[in-house]
This record gives sequence, structure tokens and C-alpha cells, in this order.
Amino acid sequence: MKKLRICLWLILLLLVCEVEAQIVNVSTATQLQNALNAATPGQTIVMADGTYLKAGSFIIPPGSDGTSANPITLKGSPNAIVTCGNLAAGYGISLRGSDYWIFDGFTIYNSSKGIVADSSHHTIIKNLKVNKIGFEGIHLRCYSSYCLVANNFVDSTGLSSPGTAEGIYVGSAVSNWPTYTNGNPDTCNYNTFTSNTFGDHVLSENIDIKEGTKGGLVNFNTFNGAGLNNVNSGDSWIDVKGNDYLIECNTGMNTILDGFQTHIVVAGWGDNNKFSNNMLTVNQASGRGILVTTSSSNGPALNNVVCSNNSSVGAGLGLTNISAAVCSGMGSCALLLEESEEKKVKYNCDFNSYVAPNPFVEETYFFSTKEYRGTQFFVTDIVGKFFLSGLITNEKTKLSLEFLSSGIYILNINGPDKMEKIKIIKN
Repeated sequence: MKKLRICLWLILLLLVCEVEAQIVNVSTATQLQNALNAATPGQTIVMADGTYLKAGSFIIPPGSDGTSANPITLKGSPNAIVTCGNLAAGYGISLRGSDYWIFDGFTIYNSSKGIVADSSHHTIIKNLKVNKIGFEGIHLRCYSSYCLVANNFVDSTGLSSPGTAEGIYVGSAVSNWPTYTNGNPDTCNYNTFTSNTFGDHVLSENIDIKEGTKGGLVNFNTFNGAGLNNVNSGDSWIDVKGNDYLIECNTGMNTILDGFQTHIVVAGWGDNNKFSNNMLTVNQASGRGILVTTSSSNGPALNNVVCSNNSSVGAGLGLTNISAAVCSGMGSCALLLEESEEKKVKYNCDFNSYVAPNPFVEETYFFSTKEYRGTQFFVTDIVGKFFLSGLITNEKTKLSLEFLSSGIYILNINGPDKMEKIKIIKN
């Protein structure tokens, strides 16, 4: 019995040591950069409150990957402030070719750009405050895909460059493809932007979606046009130049022209996007809620959809310049928008429910808590076409979707207190 107790004590000690090894506490800039250099899957780097200043950038080097089951997390309170101390050069955080990182809760301040993810997939950027920035606040670039940008607050961008002052920037402009992607489209695809809020001093678009990107989801964001300056055509909350985006359940207040816009910068792009259930307070006599570009010198874009369930207030030219469509399979967002001051949306954010694997080939699974048992689900494409329905029977429900063509679909769940939507991708 004595030997058994000793063995159990040793096992417990080993487990405690393993847990402690997975938590790395830092309180200085040098400790932080050293921790980023040495990070391993499953680690959580915790920043104490204070200012972390490093000229250039805090860099996460290429190949410092987490895994799907064991991501690497960098977290801190809003009083943990990361800065490069320069509005003209250097980033707060530079993620350079590393997958499965989570950035949670801290502040990025007084930097050229806030956080930039280059060639980094499955990144989660959540609960950050990004403020006093020379150029863009949050930038996904160089093929970064399958990322989640959620519940961040972005303000005071463009302090060095008023024409490149976007709150969130997705991909690269075609003029920058030679610099970042050898002249090829910067395919930052299948990213989700949810529950973000923008302050009064974002000088360009709150979200700029570049040509060459596709398959993203933009929902439950609170847009603010108080700071728009119309430099470099910064005259709307969102500019969509990519394809196959679902933009739904967002709210916006005040702009200097339109709420949302689409543009055709490169032939074949700026098309097949869907706008649904957005609440747009435009307050411009010469503006629209959603301006859709259907043709340009680069060709046509005839497949964008503006659903009639969008609402537009104070837009002198109406909701949109194309015929609004009656979109089936799209639930109301009103309850979701009103039920929480913090807009803590379950959409891929608190992980009480999720789909894995995602993307998938033939089948995938919906994982949930017991409260979902007996609730109904149905699968649609992004324009609401119905494909499958069923019941959630336990904590792991199989979804047999081998009959679907490759593309983006929406898993709709009649959850215990609201309708939930999860983007799923069939390869």
C-alpha cells in the first residue's frame, strides 16, 4: 500500500509539473520575445500587466506551429500593452508562417500596424484592443486562411498614412501581389470576422476585403463611420472586392457615402457575395445601404445578392442599386443583437459548440454540450439553398455530407436560446 501511495504521488507530481511547463509567465519585453521564440504546442504565454516595448516587432518565427488539438496561446489583460514604439515602422505582433496561434485579451498600441499574420493559418485573434496605429489595425496577409478574428476593438488607425487606415485588412491589393505573393492572388481564404467593434477614429474602411480572397464570413460586427476621411476612397464601412463572402447580422452607424460596397478591381472578383440581415444607419442623402458594382472596365459581377431582410435608415438612394432578393433559410438576427451588451457570440468563439474536421471531405461532426440534445439542424449554402436537416442526438452528431459539391455551406442549429450558424467547408 505504501508503494502504491508513493507511485500515485509521483504520478500527480509529474502531472502538475507538466501543467506548469505549459504555462509561461512573462513580465518583460525580453522574456516575451524569448517565450515566442521557444513556444511549443499547447503552451500558454501569459503576460503580466505592463508595457512590452520592442523596436521593430515582437516576432513569432516561421515554423513555430501549434496544432489543432494544442494551439499556442499568447494572452494578457487589457493592461498588458504590446508596442513597437513607432507609428511609421514595425508591428506590434508579427506572425511569420506559424499555424494554430491564439492571441487573447491584451492591448496593441503605438505601432505601425497592430498585428499582422503572414502565411499563418488557423489563427485566432480575439478580445484585443488595437489603438493608436500608423496604418492598418489587424492584417491577414500572404495566404493566411481559416482564421478567426473575434470580439476585438479597433480605433485610431492611419496616424501615419490616412489613406491606408483600415481597421481590419484581408489579403493584399493587386498592386502588392508582386511584393507578397510573387504576382499571384493573395488567397487569404475562409476567414471569419465576428463581433468586432470599431471606434470613432478609423479613417478608412472598418473592414477591407481584397481581391483574390474568398469564402469569408463577416457577422455580428458593430461598424462605425465617424472617422472615415474619403482618402483613397475610404467612404464605406466595408469594401468587398473578394468572392463568396457571407455578410450578415452586422450593424453600422454613420458613413460618408454608403454602408457596404462591392468593387471589381480584378476581372472575376467582387462577385457572388451575399448580404443578409444587416441593420444599416447610413444618414447620407447621396448614399445607399449597399452599393453593388455590377460592371467596370475589368468586367461584370452579376451574382452578388442583397437580401430584402436588410434594413437601411437615412440612405437617400435607398437600400441598394440592384433588386433586393427574398432569401430563404436565413433566420432573424434581432435576438442575437440584443441579448448581450458584450455581444459574446457563440459563433466559433466560446467553443461550447463546433464542427470538426472543418474543412472536411465526406463527413464531419457537430460537437456540443448536452443542452443541444433534441434540437434541429439544417445545412444550406450561403444563399440559403437547403440540403439536409436532422436532430442533434448527443454530444457528437455525425453529418454525412459526401453528396455536397466542394464549397462553403452553413450549418444552422436551433440552439437552446437562439439560432446559431457555423460555416463549414467541403473540400
